[in-house]
Amino acid sequence: MEAELQQLAVVFQQTLSPDKDAIKAAEQQLKAAAQQPGYCIKVLKLTATPVDASIRQSAAVNFKNVIKYRWVPSEADLYGGAQPLPDAEKAQIKQLLLGVTLSSPPLVAAQLSEALSIICGYDFPAKWPELLPELVAKLATDDITVVRGVLQVANNVFKRFRGQPSSNSALAQELDTCQQAFLTPLHDTHVKLAGLFPGLAAQGPAGVEPLRQLLNCMRLSFRIFYSLCSMGLSDATEAALGFWMDEMHKMLTYENPALDESDPEKEGVLDGVKTAVCQTVDLLLEIDEDTFKPHLQRFAASVWQVLMKVSHKPGQDNLAMAAIKFLNTIAKGVFSGLFAADGALQQICESVIVPNLRVRPEDEEMFEMNPTEYIRRDAEGGDSDTRRRAAADLVRSLTERFPAEVSRLFTGYITAALSDYAAAPATNWRSKDCAIYMVTALSVKGRTAAMGATSTTQLVNLVDFYSAQVLPELQNPKLNENPLLKADAIKFVTTFRSLLPKEALLAAVPRLVALLGSEYCVVHSYAAICLERLLALKEPGSGGATRFSAADLGPHLQALLERLFEGFKLPDSSENEYLMKAVMRVIGFVGPAIAPRLAAMLVEVCRNPRNPSFNHYLFESVAALIRHGTAASASSIGDYEAALFPAFELVLQQDVQEFHPYVFQVFSQLIELRPAPLPALYLQIFPPLLAPMFWERSGNVPALVRLLQAYLAKAGNEVVSGGHLVAVLGVFQKLLSSRAHDHEGFYIVNAIVESLPLPAYAQYLPSIWTLMFQRLSGSKTPKFCRFFSVFLALFICKHGPAATVEHLDKVQPGIIYMLLQQVWLPTLPSIDGVEEEKLVAVAGAKLLAELPGFGAAGPQAALWGALRKALTDKLSGGGAGAAGGQEEEEPDFEEMQGYSAAYAKLANASKVERPVLAEIADPKQYVQETLARLGA
Repeated sequence: MEAELQQLAVVFQQTLSPDKDAIKAAEQQLKAAAQQPGYCIKVLKLTATPVDASIRQSAAVNFKNVIKYRWVPSEADLYGGAQPLPDAEKAQIKQLLLGVTLSSPPLVAAQLSEALSIICGYDFPAKWPELLPELVAKLATDDITVVRGVLQVANNVFKRFRGQPSSNSALAQELDTCQQAFLTPLHDTHVKLAGLFPGLAAQGPAGVEPLRQLLNCMRLSFRIFYSLCSMGLSDATEAALGFWMDEMHKMLTYENPALDESDPEKEGVLDGVKTAVCQTVDLLLEIDEDTFKPHLQRFAASVWQVLMKVSHKPGQDNLAMAAIKFLNTIAKGVFSGLFAADGALQQICESVIVPNLRVRPEDEEMFEMNPTEYIRRDAEGGDSDTRRRAAADLVRSLTERFPAEVSRLFTGYITAALSDYAAAPATNWRSKDCAIYMVTALSVKGRTAAMGATSTTQLVNLVDFYSAQVLPELQNPKLNENPLLKADAIKFVTTFRSLLPKEALLAAVPRLVALLGSEYCVVHSYAAICLERLLALKEPGSGGATRFSAADLGPHLQALLERLFEGFKLPDSSENEYLMKAVMRVIGFVGPAIAPRLAAMLVEVCRNPRNPSFNHYLFESVAALIRHGTAASASSIGDYEAALFPAFELVLQQDVQEFHPYVFQVFSQLIELRPAPLPALYLQIFPPLLAPMFWERSGNVPALVRLLQAYLAKAGNEVVSGGHLVAVLGVFQKLLSSRAHDHEGFYIVNAIVESLPLPAYAQYLPSIWTLMFQRLSGSKTPKFCRFFSVFLALFICKHGPAATVEHLDKVQPGIIYMLLQQVWLPTLPSIDGVEEEKLVAVAGAKLLAELPGFGAAGPQAALWGALRKALTDKLSGGGAGAAGGQEEEEPDFEEMQGYSAAYAKLANASKVERPVLAEIADPKQYVQETLARLGA
């Protein structure tokens, strides 16, 4: 082994050390080495050397990550971000990668194959035309291991076409290229594989392992064909359809118990093949019913037979879901009449739907042992990959097509299930669970995240069912009895909260509060979810008012608050995001009393942040506390600062990076709410905020920029007198050079112009203009031109056209006319936003009326006329509307996704924008009057 590779292997070995310091040192070494030319080639070669498997695996992961971040890196992160790989190194990687991938052990090959897919996302096929011929060439072998590797790579490459609209002409052209190059070799390879199949299948136990390998290859070939058909059938795929349908049908009907998996959790190889078949025929039926019609009858019958034999083992979940989805696609389409045959509907309901709606032992185990995953699947809409969801979707489709018959059948099933439960509640509780699920599946017609179910099929009287079957479960005083039924009951209230009477919901509130004390994580989490959404529920036609007022909830609020905080002491819930989101919602009703508790939680979480969503809602709660508390009493802001600042100091001192964007946003919120002058503590914090260590993390940038804006607005003189303006402009310069963050740079200089007197920064204006002009001449973008035009407009509005030209002329005499001609006029139509349109409209009018030497009769008459016309067109298009203060609205948390690694914006700390030109109430009127004075 080369010495360099040997040294690299030692470093990768160190990353696997149990010693944290050794790991950190090794990671720093790799980070530094990665900036050197040829690093990726060395790591790739290391994955192919005969060293320890764990080292090869670690190197493969590292290679994939370098490719991910440096093949086409996003904007370099301000202070020393990742640089793109040199083109020569990229070319060498492309030459080596496929060969190394195919010769590597499975775990290493999987990482390299993923890296190859990342490259393809940028370069294939236009910048990597050699890949397809290389894949085709390597496919022409009798080595089944190589064939499987090639098919795996091809499958990963062609996945990019799945789920894409046929209207994407560029991608459709790429797909056509792939079909022309790969469809025939794929056909020939599958013919070869199919030729081996009978002999291996006849060998009995001796042929099982080779048969598994063969079936793996066949599954991949089916998935590749799926990808090649994903954007619609072309002439080529339609011509090949008969062959592929015959091959797929053979596999769908093939049985071999010797291939079954002994582990019930693991998918068998034959089940994987049948799943691929079901997914493909489902796609074909969706995209081209007429072309698929000749094949429909036999596949419908065979898929039905597959479903009759599928067990409830988790390893067969994918097959069951794919098969049910195919039946659902039939039910939704023009061939739904297949279900109208005598007894067909009853058979599908009793043999497919009801059994798959029943709770399974695996679900019960997940409920107790992995509540987080259970909630993700059941409550958060993550159940798209469950049998229950697939069966429920089929119920809805059949209900739409055959409402009377489905209603009759399910009324019988629900009645029977409830009777079964009533006969022996302790042992037959699963029957009631199924009944509640059936009612939900049968009833929901339309739903939204904010409102839950918004329309129903009217096939079930929901209020009667709630009173008779759901409410008794909530009223059971034994909090830990039948926990899964309690979770069902709570979820029913959550789902139908918009449709149940207000009185019924209010009556449920104390029971939901009590259930926050259940020792079962799913139950108290569901109770928190339900209460949070009830508190957020809007009254239809009320203009956004919540359905429940503080008076409605008053008797329960104290108990609710206590139970929520007690809930954090329950098993698995010390950082329960659902409890914290409910706390955030309750703050609007109870106010400042909980500030010390939140501060204490913040200090505790700083020691070991584990749950990003919990952290997010914790800070949302802090922001909500400040928002609602200061709205009720502006003087209370000092109390919040006293309670929260120690925790914030801890975040910054211990460099808890996950929390930096949050703390910066809350600081901004506090400063924006405070009258000037700011207390000394804020001024002490300011200089460290300009340190590069904060700005090099891109997730901090939006929050820090807003914080600088707040400081400039409330303590601009102190920033200048403290000698910090140069450092602020240094941040501006760095941001302006970044395409990803240049708009943030404009936010800073906009704040300088808005907040500071001109003499405070006049000496820096030549440098500011020069930096902007360099971007305009070297790498301007439409976004940059928009933000530059708004900045220029702001400067004109604040200081007048004459002063603006005076400062511009110091950089380049007469440049104002070039800027108007080449930047302002082309950009004006694309500028939107109330404040932005107001600025450019007023600035345009000022230029026409006040700029010396610029008029209808001067040397720039044509430009003057063009500007006047552009301004008139802008006004006639409905822009430049009157702007007033932005009303603060209650944030909509139902649509909020919580934590985001890039930038976690706090909805409760959102900035309330104030009008820049408050003295001009109606910009349209201002412009019209100005033009009228000019005689235009």
